[in-house]
Amino acid sequence: MMTPFDCHIEAQLCCQRSARVTLRSLLGMNDPGYHHLFDGLLFFAALKRRFHIVVAMDWVHNRRTKLFMWTINRLARWPMLLRSDALERAGNAPMKLYSTDDVRRYQSQAIRQAVELLVEGKILVIFPEGYPNIDPTYTPKSELAQFLPFKPGFVNILRAAETRLGKPIPIIPAGIDYVRGQIWTGRLILGKPLYRDQTVNRQVLVDRMEREVRRLSALAGQEKSRT
Repeated sequence: MMTPFDCHIEAQLCCQRSARVTLRSLLGMNDPGYHHLFDGLLFFAALKRRFHIVVAMDWVHNRRTKLFMWTINRLARWPMLLRSDALERAGNAPMKLYSTDDVRRYQSQAIRQAVELLVEGKILVIFPEGYPNIDPTYTPKSELAQFLPFKPGFVNILRAAETRLGKPIPIIPAGIDYVRGQIWTGRLILGKPLYRDQTVNRQVLVDRMEREVRRLSALAGQEKSRT
């Protein structure tokens, strides 16, 4: 079994007329339990600029892993969250590592750090579903192709950052699709920018973003079927 740290990535970027970017990436992992890390690897292969991902920490099962993940995320300036429902369903190990107060503390720190990154002009990657297709502990998804309703937290972060900056910040939707096998093949397609002031309220923006991500993910699947 290969670990996330000795995987091999080959990336090829192709600009299309629609201003989207398609990524073909060969991920040398044969253990589907590590699928929750695949999305981040696709972004590493696709983006030339440094970026920051909002990550969950509730999947760790021991203090050594907790300290290691906390340290590298802190060094990378990746905001860290705890999903309360994931903690409740993950079993005894994660529950012993975190408390209810930790959930609130992590959330407050993550929001503050995410806003600060956007104000500094950094790229921030957020997964509004809250869960990958395969999670080491728990996911409400019952199949790989299933989409969960998008959560509105990313809009709150965006609004706070725009208030401090005094100007709009673009949101770039991203669609991802995978071919499973001994070697996984993933494709990432980036869409055109969306802006908060283009919609009448928060829920309209959330719904629009969800539809666009679904469309791009389907398009990534169509690109896959042609090759």
